[in-house]
Parts: sequence; C-alpha cells; structure tokens
Amino acid sequence: MTPFFTSSIPLASRLVLHGGTLLVGAFTYLYARLVCTFICTLPPSVLSRTVLALSAFHILLRELVFHLAPGPGERRTQARHAYLLSVATWGVTGLAGLAWHAFSYPHFPFFSHVKLAVGYWLLGGGILTQVEYLIFEYLQPSTQSPARRLSERLGRRLMESFILFTTVPVLVLLLTLLRMVDELGGGRQSLIDAALLSGVITVAALLAALLYGRSVRQDSERLLDAVRRVGSGDFQPGVVTSRPDELGLVAGGINDMAEGLQLRERIREAFGRFVSPQVANEFIEKYARPGRAAELGGRRRDVVLLFSDLRDFTPLSESLSPEELIEVLNGYFAEMVAAIQMHGGMVDKFIGDAVLAVFGLTEGADNPAAAAVAAAREMERRLKDYNAKLAGRGLKLRSGIGIHAGEVVAGYLGSTERLEFTVIGHTVNVAARIESRAREPLPSLLFSEDVARRLAGRLAVREVECVSLKGVAEPMRLFTVAQEAGDSRAA
Repeated sequence: MTPFFTSSIPLASRLVLHGGTLLVGAFTYLYARLVCTFICTLPPSVLSRTVLALSAFHILLRELVFHLAPGPGERRTQARHAYLLSVATWGVTGLAGLAWHAFSYPHFPFFSHVKLAVGYWLLGGGILTQVEYLIFEYLQPSTQSPARRLSERLGRRLMESFILFTTVPVLVLLLTLLRMVDELGGGRQSLIDAALLSGVITVAALLAALLYGRSVRQDSERLLDAVRRVGSGDFQPGVVTSRPDELGLVAGGINDMAEGLQLRERIREAFGRFVSPQVANEFIEKYARPGRAAELGGRRRDVVLLFSDLRDFTPLSESLSPEELIEVLNGYFAEMVAAIQMHGGMVDKFIGDAVLAVFGLTEGADNPAAAAVAAAREMERRLKDYNAKLAGRGLKLRSGIGIHAGEVVAGYLGSTERLEFTVIGHTVNVAARIESRAREPLPSLLFSEDVARRLAGRLAVREVECVSLKGVAEPMRLFTVAQEAGDSRAA
C-alpha cells in the first residue's frame, strides 16, 4: 500500500516530530514526579525507562498509522487528516502508559496511573499537536478548490488553539494543587479558590476567543466575497475590514488590484476603439506583462480580404463642410464595421473613405470566404438603409467591394515606439485592384476565382469578366453572387 503521508515528510521534519515525542516524554517524567506521591517513590531510572518505552511506542505507532491509514476523503484536507491521526496516536500512547503502569504497579491508586497518561494527553495530544498541524500544512499545502478549502474555517482553528492553550495549563495547575491538598495536607479551600479562579479565566478566555474568531471569520468572508466579485468581473468590491492588521492590508491590496483591473479594462476598451478589439486583446494579453516588449514582424496566414471604397467621394467632400463630412463618414463607417463584425471579420484599417477587413485571422467562421461575402452583402443592405436616412439631405453614397483570398503576413509594423497591426502582401494589393473594378456597369461586389472556389456548394456565383489587373501577371477571372445579378448560373 502506498503510504498516505509519511513518504512525503523529509528526514529533518521527521526528526522534529520524533524530537517532540521525546520532549513530551521528558515533561511527563517531571510532571508525574511533581503531581503524584506514589510515582515519586519509584527510582528515577525505572520511571525513565517507562517514559522512554512509551516514547518509542508512540514513534512506532505514528509511523505505522501514517503508513496504513486511508486517505482523507472528500471533506477533509490532508494536513487536518494527519493532525487528527496524530491526536489519536497521542491518545493511544497515553492509554498504553496508563495500562502498563497499572499492570506494573497494581498497588498504586488508579488516579496515579491517570496522572502518568495525562502528560501525553495534555501536552502531546493537546498542545504539541498544534505545532505538528503547522508542520503538516507546510509539507502538504491544500490543492483543493476554494469551496473545499473553506471547510478549514479560521474561527474553528482559533477556537481549537485557544481552548487547548487555555485549558491545558489550567488543568495542570489544578492537578498540582490537588496533590498539595490530598497528598501533602494542604487546605481544600485553596483548591476551591484556585478552581473558581481558573474557571473564570477559562470562560473569559474562551469568550474572547469566540468573539475574536467571529471577527476574523467575518473579515475573511468579506475578503473572500470581494475576491469572488473581482473574479466575476466586478472591479468595484470596496472591501473593508474591522482591523488595521494584515487582513486590512489584504483588503487594501484587493481594492488596488480591482482598480488596476478596472483600468486595464478601460485601456482595453479604449484601445479597441483605435484598433480591432481582437488585436487589442491579443496585444494586451501578450505584451502588457512585466518584462515583455513588443516585437516587430509577423507570420504568414491564409486569409480572405475585403476591400471597400466609396465612389465619387471627392465631389461629395467638396460639397460638404468638414463637420458634415465627418458626420456622414462616421455614420457610414459605423454601419460597415457592424456588418463586418457581425460575420466575424476584423477591420484592419480605414484608408480615407476605404475600409480594409480581414476574415479568417482569428477564431470564428468555419469558412472565411463565405463570411466575407455575407459581410459584403450585409454592407450593401446597410448602405441602402443609410442612404434612405441621407435622402432628406440630398446625399447618396455608392460603394464598391472587392474580395480576394490568399497568403498575407500579419503582424506588427513600424518601430518599437509606434506600432501598427496590419496585413501586408500581394493579396492585399489584388483585393484593392478587384475593388477598383467593382463599379458600373459591373456589379458593386466582385471577388476572385480563389474566393469563388471556396464558396463551392455554399453559394451560387457567376463569372463577370476575365481581366488583366495592374500588378498581376496573369488575367484574373472575377465573379459575383448569382442571385444579385438575377442569374442562377453557377461556376
């Protein structure tokens, strides 16, 4: 069977645990001689052998229990499970000492045997196990989920410690006074007075522990609730505690962290208005970390590019004031961006009155070509609706859209002081050339044969022309959507 806990305890920690056993044995030796007249009659060597034998028994018992005991299960941490097992071994060792002493010295009063066991029960199982608990927690930090870890409540830990650290010294004191009364002829009133005083002190200490534990628990729950709120996206937890100690510093740290996250989200939102939100998120996640510098360059990607431009924009700009021109363009771009993003596209840049969008650069559509054509048709529908709004001002916008698919280099262009995320390559130039052909008498939406091939089985298309484009060595076949042209022929 695989050891539950002992195999993970280093030698130094094992020696510390065994040294604690020997320490309790030495205390038991002195304590028994102080509180029991009958034990005092035993030669020191005899009592020493008894205590050493019990210490060896406890060391072997603990090793055996830690090797054979089952795991902690679902509702208990490994550290607490080991602590409870250790408490049990101290209890069994005390019982073994009581039984051995009663068997060896049957003429002693029974209470004298109990006094020998009390040393193991009080100092070992009561106080020393609290130190062992800390060792177990250090060696076996909890890896459970926060909900599971919450079973180890702060208030309970404090109450256990206060109860043990308060009652154990009181019990030792009372047993010593009891010997003075019963065996050394002291006044019984002294024992009664001491018992009353000890009871008052114990109750007061327990009450203080209860109130302090409750206060710490409430502050801890506030901190935990604040962490949960921040984790769920609420960056204004406003957590406060009732004390100016380490918990207060933690509360301040949580508030500062929330403010930093809120600022980061504001930067992300503002950044996403100047560049594509996908690019903003990628840049912040990748480079907004200590020690990470922005890197120039990019990588090859197979994408679909959509290039859109307004027709006869120069005469229109001359007929409008700059303020009116900006207003009209912003309204137009708002509709075009919405159409592109609706179908998973990323707006790469605005070039005057033109828009360059990329499909297939980020996770999303299973067929970027189909998404790009769908976005183009949505752009045309939205432009029609936008023109209806502009009709009262005597304005009408017309656009051309060109789509091409191929390999580009996507990355950061510029210098380390001024960066721009963009796509570059021959595919971009070809998309712009195709867009320049999308004007009367040709359809306002044209795409290359590469795009048409990727639309096979999804959308009926028709060939419009085969033309030589500037910068392209071979003539290119250009296509449009068949339905829009009133033609059902498929390529």
